[in-house]
Amino acid sequence: MKVRNVLTGAVLVAATAVITSQVVSQDTKKPAQQPPMSAEQQAMMEKWMAFATPNEHHKLLEKKVGTWDLAVKMWMDADSPPSESKGTSTSEMALDGRYLMDHANGQTEFGPFEGMGVCGYDNLKKKYVVGWIDNMGTGVMTSEGTYDPATKTFTYVGESPDVEAGKYVKSRTTEKWLSDDKWVMESYVPGKDGKEFRCMEITYTRVK
Repeated sequence: MKVRNVLTGAVLVAATAVITSQVVSQDTKKPAQQPPMSAEQQAMMEKWMAFATPNEHHKLLEKKVGTWDLAVKMWMDADSPPSESKGTSTSEMALDGRYLMDHANGQTEFGPFEGMGVCGYDNLKKKYVVGWIDNMGTGVMTSEGTYDPATKTFTYVGESPDVEAGKYVKSRTTEKWLSDDKWVMESYVPGKDGKEFRCMEITYTRVK
């Protein structure tokens, strides 16, 4: 998409929001007369509004809103026993239901852990999108995924840092709902033999 079209679409959406606000507030002043939009502008505005409007996919993320106790297991490789730790996570919706913001804290064998994530549904890609940062690294991990209502499972594919190899490698993460108050996240990365193994498991239990 050309930059001109992007800017035009953004301006049209902003203008629509202003006009709507004026009508809802029932301002005594008559709003300035807006020039009629061309057919191209109308089509562009409709596409931008569709892109910007939350829907049932965003609504699904609201299930994660709240505070959760975390039971964490981490594996260095497929043959080693896991290390175990505890933590908490608080999630809330932001920007009028468009994104889920997550803030996690815990204590690991390497010291205190803190991480933050954002998750949304991209109406253009038609996929869930995730970004994650924490104090155990300096990169931003990103992934994209889908949701299977039959198994109540999110599946994401992205990249994770492999500091030993000095590069990012493909990773896979699943989030399976066991009930409204409990779900399990599992992350998988390639081992030294190139085969995928489970490197992390976190069980989330809602704090009531």
